[in-house]
Amino acid sequence: MRAKSFDTFCSIGSEFITKESISNVKSLQVRTLLNGNVQHENTVSNMIYDIAYCVSFFSKVMTLHPGDIILTGTPGPAVIEDGDCIECQIEGMLPLKNKVKDMKKVPQQI
Repeated sequence: MRAKSFDTFCSIGSEFITKESISNVKSLQVRTLLNGNVQHENTVSNMIYDIAYCVSFFSKVMTLHPGDIILTGTPGPAVIEDGDCIECQIEGMLPLKNKVKDMKKVPQQI
């Protein structure tokens, strides 16, 4: 969760779905695309930590409620630059796309 705690680093969406709409979470394909090109691709079953372990771990240090989100990371990193488009695709869901903007290049308002 630490990596997603930086300002602008925690995009969520573009839709939320219920567990009933997924027959086998472990078989889902997850992809990271940079400017439309696949950078990394894997299945949930290959995650370093199993989903059940993640839920168990976090439930021991915080109260979890329906609708809470546990951030697990990506299938692999991508080096991003100003102007790039980074995309997350999870099988059966709408993609999440973000345009990269170097905030040092944005005029600061007073």
